[in-house]
Amino acid sequence: MSSRFTLSVITFAVFAVFALSSCADKEAEAEISRLAKENAELSKTVDSLQKNLDSLTAYGDSVKKSLEKLDMHP
Repeated sequence: MSSRFTLSVITFAVFAVFALSSCADKEAEAEISRLAKENAELSKTVDSLQKNLDSLTAYGDSVKKSLEKLDMHP
């Protein structure tokens, strides 16, 4: 989640710089829009990767428990 937060902060910072400068430049507005879309896509990717990590971690924990049950040492 830290990466997602960082990406959001960066996008907000870029937006804030352009908004505070009151720039009516169409290229700047297009860049803000592009960055917002890119941020949304990256956030989705981060969420997907986090879900995969959580799933793999749970599977790894399950395998570890199974292996511990098989351990024949007292």
